Amino acid sequence: MKTYILLGMALLSAHLSFSQTNKAEVFLQIEDRGNFTVYLDNELVGSSKGRFRFYDVDNASPSLTILQGNKRIFNGRINVHPEQRLVLTYTLRSGLKTINELKIYRNGQYALNDFDNYTGSYNTGIVPPTIPNGNSINPFNSLLAMVKKEPFDDDKIKVIQAYTVHSYLSTAQTAVLLKTFNQDDKKLFLAKNLVPVISDLQNYYTLKEEFTFLSSKDEFLKFLNESKSSRRRRDMSATIFEQLRLSVKREAFDDDKTKVIQASIQNSAPSTVQISELLKLYSFEDKALICAKMTYNFVSDQQRFFTLKDVFKFRSNQDSLLEFLGQK
Repeated sequence: MKTYILLGMALLSAHLSFSQTNKAEVFLQIEDRGNFTVYLDNELVGSSKGRFRFYDVDNASPSLTILQGNKRIFNGRINVHPEQRLVLTYTLRSGLKTINELKIYRNGQYALNDFDNYTGSYNTGIVPPTIPNGNSINPFNSLLAMVKKEPFDDDKIKVIQAYTVHSYLSTAQTAVLLKTFNQDDKKLFLAKNLVPVISDLQNYYTLKEEFTFLSSKDEFLKFLNESKSSRRRRDMSATIFEQLRLSVKREAFDDDKTKVIQASIQNSAPSTVQISELLKLYSFEDKALICAKMTYNFVSDQQRFFTLKDVFKFRSNQDSLLEFLGQK
């Protein structure tokens, strides 16, 4: 009897210790096709894409239940740790497996992407500098909790705007906030208005992935391209460039590649070599030439820009670039 009492006290102590610290996240990917519903304790999440996200988990050993239609196909307890995201995968054949365990915060910033890795510059473990008086962990946690309580997007916006009167947000934190919204137009309104309080504007173009509709993504990139920031543009780091290269590579059409590049260089100065690598991702040389000319005023080493001639195979495009430079 004494053993059971001690065990119960230990479990209670662990639960209280967990609850008094920052909460955890549990993300689940179901690989099989079908209609699935997932419960974590009493919280229900549905998804048409097979990805299920649970935030603010405050139980160290929650119960996970997976339903396919009305049939329960998995039920069991999982172990989670405070301030960590547990990423799981499930298949009917192999069952439940752990993909990754990630620390939610680094240097006081929310550091994760929308599923199973660190966002952007955090992939290498390098923590970029933040603007003084930026967010510590607890204030952003409080903000996120308050935003989630608001049922309407307009009220979420009011809470966020009040918070940013005295605090900055990172791009990753803004992405997390936008995920709580229901309407694309409200997301777009907020994203535009938060520009002055974003601590890493060089990454802000990546928010386009948070919009559901292509028209919203295009309008957001257009807004960034037309916005003039008073902040000094820093040279584009290798980490930021790699993030940009992957974003450009994901775009199927050359015109969309140009939109992404144009938005990114408003707040970060690429080198000629970096522009060269981006131009190689284009399908058509005439589109790459348009992009090259557009980037001239933004590169950090204009004296080397003539070397981009070698990126082009057609003589007409080479001559066009050199003539463009000759008029500068």
